This record gives sequence, structure tokens and C-alpha cells, in this order.
Amino acid sequence: MVHRFIHTLEYTPYIPFSKTLLSISLTLALFCASTPAYALFFDVSPDHPYADAIDFLTREGVVTGYENRSFRPENAINRAEFTKILMSVLYPEVYIDDCIENLPESEDLVVPQFAFPDVAHSAWFAKSICAAWSNGIVSGYPNGRFHPEEGVNFVEAAKMLSLGFGLTGIELPNLGRDNVLWYTPYVEFLAAQRAIPVSIEALDQPINRGEMAEMIYRLKDLPLMPEPIKVKGKSAEQVIYPVDWKEYRDHDYNLVFEYSNVWPEPHVLPRGSYDGRSPYIASEWTAYFGPKVTEDCMGEGSCIKRDMWIDGYRVEDSSAILDAVENDLYFIELEEETIINRMPALILLEEVDKCIDKRAFLFGKSWVYALNVKCAGQDDKLYNLFDQLVQTIKEIEGKVPEHRN
Repeated sequence: MVHRFIHTLEYTPYIPFSKTLLSISLTLALFCASTPAYALFFDVSPDHPYADAIDFLTREGVVTGYENRSFRPENAINRAEFTKILMSVLYPEVYIDDCIENLPESEDLVVPQFAFPDVAHSAWFAKSICAAWSNGIVSGYPNGRFHPEEGVNFVEAAKMLSLGFGLTGIELPNLGRDNVLWYTPYVEFLAAQRAIPVSIEALDQPINRGEMAEMIYRLKDLPLMPEPIKVKGKSAEQVIYPVDWKEYRDHDYNLVFEYSNVWPEPHVLPRGSYDGRSPYIASEWTAYFGPKVTEDCMGEGSCIKRDMWIDGYRVEDSSAILDAVENDLYFIELEEETIINRMPALILLEEVDKCIDKRAFLFGKSWVYALNVKCAGQDDKLYNLFDQLVQTIKEIEGKVPEHRN
């Protein structure tokens, strides 16, 4: 067994890692060392949140900057610009250039079917709009116009991107709501591909040039990707049904985390539990949280669905936890070794009872905190929710742990 130290900003806990975990860590480190070149615009720094996306689209010749070497990522983008860029990514240039000429004529064989009064066939964007219209990606407004000069809001962009990148025939996650709005499938499609930028705050938010580049960049390899790319993105529920998050603080277990304000108050069981998951030892305590159960419930904590919880293990059990993770017969994948709020952390997927759970072990100074979300490994909505929740877990000063005998 290979042992090593994981360094944090304030302290250096002794965490024994196996050869398997160490090799994975080294592989990840070598992979991340090959940093791509960034776009050479004076207003797009290497640490700009959408620098990689802007750089890619620029080098591919899909987008260009302005004469003064600016990209203006915060500037709004209009419908003509958005359509032209999207078509340049989806279709060959020769197909776009020949679109208007190759259109089938209408029944009177005089006027082509492609006829928006405000889109002259000689306009710089006309061929791109023709390609989008021919493939059912755009349809114009009820008044028959396209309004190329108007801005594009998020749900409009979501629809165009979803249809362009193959929404038809793809099974989407279901939010379980009866009043499904017209834009729900498109927002869910982007969420499933981690393609909603973190800067999106509202459905009608106008899209800027930077966000446009980021969404296309995240979707560009979609037909080739075996799984969604692992980048930070908002879930569909975050945008469609925004809720506030509030803090839960427990000084008995030195724990702080956030949960939805529409959920019941979290409930802590001081006796802990053993449920057959690694590390195959009983926890010292368990904090349940999540949505309210739909059926009648009675008693403290009984109204909380038992699909999300945090287990507390002794720090002395760190070695046993790591050994169990390495030797677990149901272990699926170690997703990440990282630092979360100054605590060394392991993010992993584990198959339990025909379900793939997503789990995180955070090695604190007082406790090892284990976040568990059932079936999050096979449900995009829960997967995104897990990523939100785990970033809110913090260790605070509190009582000295009193472990059970």
C-alpha cells in the first residue's frame, strides 16, 4: 500500500492512498498539463470563463473578432449572427452557399418557399438562415418575419442548439412535472450535455457572444462523445424552476451544507447507519435531507425522502475507507480526487441494488463526511444536483467528536 500526503491550504492530514488511486491521480495531472492555447484578443484573458470556447471557434474560423483585436464577449448577439455561427459549425460551407439556389420551388414554380420579408436573399446572413430553415432549426415569428436584428434569449438559443445538435430521437431526463412548457425539452437537452453556462440566470436572459461560444463548444463533439463532458453547467431545474438555497449548520458534527428552501429541514440521526455501501462499517451519524415524501408522514424526519444523505465517519477510519474504495466489488469509477472547501475529497460512482450512486468522501479534521445521492450516476438531473451539493459542504469549529464504542 502506497501512502502519501494530500496538502491543503491550512493543514496536511495523513491520507493513505493506494497504488490504483495514485496512478489515476498522476494520469489526471499529466492530462491537465497540456493546456490549450487561448484566443489572442486583448479582452479575453487566459482565465476568462469562456476562453477555451472562444479560442476554439476562432481557430476553426467560425467566429472572428473586431478590427481592434477585441472579441467583446459580453456583447449581445442577434438572431442573424447566432444562426450564421451555428450553421457554420453544423454544415459544410458549400452546402450553406448553395442553399437558396437548391431550394424547391413553391407550387406556382415562381416564388421559393424560403421567403422571410425581412431576409433579402442577398443579405450576408441569408444563406445561413436558409440552411437553418431547411433543416427545421428556425421557423420565424407568427407574422412571417425572422427579425434578424433582434437579440437571442436563452430559451430561443436552447431550441436552436438542441434541434441543430440532434434532439430528435434522444431520450431526455424527465423533470416529472405535468405542466411541461414548450422550452422544457430544449433546456433539459442542454442540461444533459452540461451545456448551460453558469452565467445563465433566467430563461429570457439575452445571450452574449461569450455564452454563445461556450454552448457551441460544449456541444461540438456530441455525436462522438460516449458520455457528457465533465464541466460545470447548470441543470434544467436551476433555470426553469429557480429556487433559493439556505444553509444548514450543525455544531455537534462541525458540519455546514446548503439545501433547497423548498425541502424540509434536514434530520440528523445520532446513531448512524450501515447500509451495505463501502466502506462496510457503520457511520457515527447520518444527516438526511431532500424533497418531501408525497404520501402522509408522521414523526420527526419521516417526511424526508431517503435518497440523499451525509454520513459521518471517524477520522481514524480514513485508511479503512480508502481500502474499501479500492477493493469494493461494486466500485464503478473514481471520478475525481480533489480539494473541496479545504478538505481532501474523492468523488466516485458505486453500483448498489441495480442503481449507480454518486458519492463523495471529504476528509476533514474532525470527521470524514460522505455525501450520497442514490442513482445520480444514471440520472442527469441528480448528477448536476450532486455537483451543487458537494461544493456546499464545509467543516466548522464545533464539538470534539465523541465516538461510539
